Amino acid sequence: MRNNGFLYLFLLLCSFANAQQAGLIRYRSAYSPFPDTARMNGHIYNKQLFDFTNHYNDSSVLVYVPTGFSKNKPFELVVWFHGWNNNIDTAAKEFKLIDQFEATGRNAILIFPEGPKNAPDSYGGKMENPGVFEYFVQELLVQLAQRNIISVKQSKHLNKYPITLAGHSGAYRVISKIIQYYPVKELLLFDALYGGNESYLAWLAASKKHRFVAIYTKDGGTFKNTQFIKNYMQDSLHLKPISINENEVDAKTLMNQRYLFIYSDKAHNDVIANQHNWQRFLANRPK
Repeated sequence: MRNNGFLYLFLLLCSFANAQQAGLIRYRSAYSPFPDTARMNGHIYNKQLFDFTNHYNDSSVLVYVPTGFSKNKPFELVVWFHGWNNNIDTAAKEFKLIDQFEATGRNAILIFPEGPKNAPDSYGGKMENPGVFEYFVQELLVQLAQRNIISVKQSKHLNKYPITLAGHSGAYRVISKIIQYYPVKELLLFDALYGGNESYLAWLAASKKHRFVAIYTKDGGTFKNTQFIKNYMQDSLHLKPISINENEVDAKTLMNQRYLFIYSDKAHNDVIANQHNWQRFLANRPK
């Protein structure tokens, strides 16, 4: 009985320690997209000025560590980039990104770097430059180690942890820059294939182990370019992309297909939370 009591206490303390790891972290990063010299005078869109102070001077990073996260198991890093007229807090709330992420059960950490804040702008700031995203990941790992979420030893293994980049709408640009310079395993794009074609196609051609999921709409502005990317993959790269309607996507499809183009009849801002797409795409994937 005494041994059982000690065992129970030990397990209880372990559970408490794991629970303490879960939750939100916020810090400022020297390697966030902004501030950046190209937006020191703000940005003009449709004759309206989006000034530096309110839109391009926030270096915040929001990190979510899910309840079941364990540093003693292999883990991954998932980075989300928000789209136009949004910020890391409003995007997380509007699209239920954290709730959906928590529900995946994936042993991963979710990272939100602040982009152009509440501005109609796809520019990725400093993260468009070679080496910056690598420094960003290095700093992130140090931040996690300082909070005992991972060990100090783990924080020194930069390329050990698989990276997923995901984003909505204008996030396509910064993602297309990062994959030129940093090894990324998986891309999840939500009505975001407006451009960056050369980068995306080069990344797809580089490894058949990459996973690529793009959901798109008729009226979001991505329809023609998404079709172009799909056709080029098939005709020139000799890959086998699957084209499917959103309502036909199930767990089996997501787990068995590495290149998915998903057509949605929903609105541009609805494709992330509708049918818990963010959760589904993360939770079900090829081995």
